[in-house]
Amino acid sequence: MPIHIREIRCRIVEHRLMPDRVIVSAAGRHDRSRFLWVELIDDRGVHGHGEAATTPLWSGESAESAQAIVEQLLAPAVVGRTFDHPREVQRQIDSVTHANPFARSAVDTAAWDLWARSQNKRIVELIGDRAPLSVPTRASVGCYDVPTTLRIATEFWNAGVRTLKFKIGVAGFSDADRLRAVRDALGEEPVFTVDANGAYATPDDAVRAIETMLPYRLALVEQPTHRDRISHMAAVRRRIAPVPLLADEAIFTPDHLAEALDLDAFDILSVYPGKNGGFTHTLDMVRTAQRAGKRCTIGSNLESDLGQAAMVALTSSLSAFPVWELACDLGSSLYYDASPVRPALTLRHGEMTPPSGPGFGVEPAI
Repeated sequence: MPIHIREIRCRIVEHRLMPDRVIVSAAGRHDRSRFLWVELIDDRGVHGHGEAATTPLWSGESAESAQAIVEQLLAPAVVGRTFDHPREVQRQIDSVTHANPFARSAVDTAAWDLWARSQNKRIVELIGDRAPLSVPTRASVGCYDVPTTLRIATEFWNAGVRTLKFKIGVAGFSDADRLRAVRDALGEEPVFTVDANGAYATPDDAVRAIETMLPYRLALVEQPTHRDRISHMAAVRRRIAPVPLLADEAIFTPDHLAEALDLDAFDILSVYPGKNGGFTHTLDMVRTAQRAGKRCTIGSNLESDLGQAAMVALTSSLSAFPVWELACDLGSSLYYDASPVRPALTLRHGEMTPPSGPGFGVEPAI
């Protein structure tokens, strides 16, 4: 069904993390989220929503820079035009700017939301290859001392989260001691994953660090080496097998994915619309990875529920996401004290289901 975009609106929103859930990692300290919300309006008054989960250390974008990109470049490229499918919106915005993935994603994702709402259909009905599933989440435990690590991990476990992701690689902390304390306290049932956020300068550094944590049963190792050295990631993967390697920061674009596949640099691909520059690109990259025999999961830049709604639509409805083997990063409600959308996305027993409304199923409530 064609959509005619009449107007784009932008606004900056800010969400503060609960003080005792601040994320500390090799990528820095994340204690608040200053994001851009984008709204597309068609000629019948239907609205579609998208979020640019901007973090300067992650993609080089701020909420203000994303707003400038959207208002000065992307809006003139799409406002007043008619599109038969959101893919045409993605092609149009990709033609007027390079990089700025979260800004581009906000517009593309809002176009998908608008397109589905204009048909009064859920996104999961339009993209899915299976009936939507409930998706188990994993929760990130920042790089803290042993007592704080144990407290946060225990709180998540008591909240029903069964997969714990430990941030690692920050100087001054013994990651092996942190994992050992949690394993001793919670037993063998929790699934342990670790995320270095590219902390290790060389494959040797990464492998030495990982080997100290292997006794505590790692289900996967995420992004051990710098994002710009895919060959280093491939070298680590060969040396830590059979523990799977998950690629995150190293693979933003389809071209990054192609190179990583050429090098056989990963086992699991972390995707999300913001990082990939749009919901459209995420769909395509997921399908490429699946054809290559790779599994997919959802990563996170601590999107609010507005951004997470698009992410849960992907994970719940696409078979490329084996969610009962690989929990996804859909736990923003564990870090923020209130949801900015209605209906709020809720975790029940550590699992999330997609909203039942049209599009991605949520509306801004602030």
